[in-house]
Amino acid sequence: MRKADLLRREIARDESMQELFSELSDTRFALSQAYARFNAVYEPELVDACVYEINAVTSRYNYLLRQIKARGGAAECRACTEGAVTWA
Repeated sequence: MRKADLLRREIARDESMQELFSELSDTRFALSQAYARFNAVYEPELVDACVYEINAVTSRYNYLLRQIKARGGAAECRACTEGAVTWA
């Protein structure tokens, strides 16, 4: 059996890793929503608010990605559709 297969099985059993992947997926969706809001607003104050939101959500996404990689997970997005992501 390949080492990658063993790692995937360990991740599948680890609830904390599954929670991290779930949070990463939710954060990715929040980022897409923030970009959609940014593209829809015209008022300068709202544009500023969207930029701050995008930066905050991007920071959260990067943090979660680092946590997953530090625990030995491969955060590789297999199938990405609007609001639904399958992680390997």
